[in-house]
Amino acid sequence: MTVTIEPAASFNDPALPPESELLPWDDQEFRDNPYPWYEKVRAESPVYQVSDGTYLVFRHADIVRWGKDPCMSVADPDMGAWEAFAHTMLFKDPPEHTALRRRTAKWFTPKLIKRWAEHTADVVRETLDAATPGEVIEAHLELAVKPTHVTMCRILGFPEHDVKPVPESMITAMDALVAEPHPDSDAAAAQAFAYLEGRVREMIAEKRRNPGTGLADELIAAQDRGELTELNVLQTLMLLFGSGGHNPGFTGAIGLEFFAQRPDILETYRNQPEERSMIIEELIRLNPAEMSFPRITTADIEISGVQISAGSTIRFMIGSANRDPEVFERPDEFDHTRPLAAKHLSFSIGPHACAGQLLSRVELETMFTTIAERCERIELAGEPVTYHTDRGRNYRSLPIRLH
Repeated sequence: MTVTIEPAASFNDPALPPESELLPWDDQEFRDNPYPWYEKVRAESPVYQVSDGTYLVFRHADIVRWGKDPCMSVADPDMGAWEAFAHTMLFKDPPEHTALRRRTAKWFTPKLIKRWAEHTADVVRETLDAATPGEVIEAHLELAVKPTHVTMCRILGFPEHDVKPVPESMITAMDALVAEPHPDSDAAAAQAFAYLEGRVREMIAEKRRNPGTGLADELIAAQDRGELTELNVLQTLMLLFGSGGHNPGFTGAIGLEFFAQRPDILETYRNQPEERSMIIEELIRLNPAEMSFPRITTADIEISGVQISAGSTIRFMIGSANRDPEVFERPDEFDHTRPLAAKHLSFSIGPHACAGQLLSRVELETMFTTIAERCERIELAGEPVTYHTDRGRNYRSLPIRLH
């Protein structure tokens, strides 16, 4: 019997509205809240091909099945400005990815992460101690970005300044990855990476003059033994230095804004420690810092009845999968008592799942717990300023008062 497989629904499919209506990438309302659009596409065309040929995959089950398949490669031949990370585990497939990841993994074991989280708590306490009662605090920078950035700097053995320009550089770089980038986005990303590279080169040079005992020192020593290349070390340190406060800072800020809006959940968090991790997981599910992850398939495959040729780019839509009603009942509602079997995909999936996810979770719990133990109530002191795209989400400012 011959089985006919329908092609992917796409931008030129007369049965569907045009791509500009289904996925209005540049519309600010869509960027701020894309979930109603995702719901429609997920129901009508869960594998959708956009105008540049990329296949978007919207269903949770499809992403779980294919996101970790060995045929999914991260070796993108057209990285643009993101060539700055080409020699890191971010853009290497196994076995090279495995070897590079192993170099840093031993610094992020559960035992060590508990020690690193002490740095996070120290920085939060310093900010709280310095604030007068009722004072407005720029919470995104001072209570979310700074503690996580400083923690990563202390792991690396790097100086602790650059708290603001480093996350800003990563936000700028992420703009080059959106579905419809601005013509200047790649140049702006290249400039952002040049800043990170310049700072890291300075710190490597200082390390060679005055060695220490941090992760950076270990990687430099591995280079000297011929086990890593200069670019492996430089770009890995750029990646860690740049990402330490970037995504964790967003998630920390989203939690503080949420606690201001839902004082009942803050009270639960404070008084029921056994529920803290569940509250954090639900915050992460509803608010992924990165809304998708790309792969290039190395084999002809079929996803939900759609044939996709080898060499095609696939974008797995985390923001859609995390609100898939086939997995999460009342998917748009906050419910930290959800069954643990319902797994969000905010840290990606498979061998390239976020290497820092355990650290991020512990940093978040440390940050929220330190604040909850010191403050009864969080109040928004102004309208938060966010910076959302179809690729990533972040804050520009989050003014709050702690009571």
